[in-house]
Amino acid sequence: MNITAVIPAAGMGKRFGGDVKKQFFEVLGHTVLYYTLTALNRACPFKEFILGANPDDFYFLYSQLSKADVKNYQLVQGGGERYETVYNCLKAVTTEYVLIHDAVRPFITDEIVISVAEAAQETGAAICGLPVRDTLKKISVNGIEETVNRDEYILSHTPQVFRTSLLKKAVENADERGIVITDEAQAMELFGVQVKWVKSQPDNMKITYLNDMDMAEGLVRKYFGQ
Repeated sequence: MNITAVIPAAGMGKRFGGDVKKQFFEVLGHTVLYYTLTALNRACPFKEFILGANPDDFYFLYSQLSKADVKNYQLVQGGGERYETVYNCLKAVTTEYVLIHDAVRPFITDEIVISVAEAAQETGAAICGLPVRDTLKKISVNGIEETVNRDEYILSHTPQVFRTSLLKKAVENADERGIVITDEAQAMELFGVQVKWVKSQPDNMKITYLNDMDMAEGLVRKYFGQ
């Protein structure tokens, strides 16, 4: 499959706290980003990795890419919002398909990467996600409004894979409509493209808060043998 991996890594991680961006936080001797790059690099023979980031971080990113044995890559200046960073990266993509993956979601399996990529070939858009396990409530400022059918919902994860030309148009469409998308699948939905989904797994967590690192240490040992 002719595919490029795009990793938006320009985020500041405001919810994470601390002085270090969460993608650069070290767990058992390596950064979160290193583990993410390593996992993707061993899952699929990507034509290229494209990282969107703050230019001040480029020098550090070179070292992370080298440590993860990623040889074909580009660094692109990120934007103020995630979708802007992704769009900047998309302009550099030359392959038919593109995989978008969170920089802080390092515990991804080969099987999920491949299954999402295969599903994307059907409609041009596919994501992975988890069915909701708990009872799901709709809330407002006044409290609980109603209990909704959890069978109709999933928790959206990455990686997400798209036909590159379609995703570019979809992101442009969302921007023109003034909609700040929270993932690329949302742009496709707004553009009228049917998005397929395959099952993710609970380990495919997005590191968001500092206390997530307690769980991350165990998962690093599980997936990377540290």
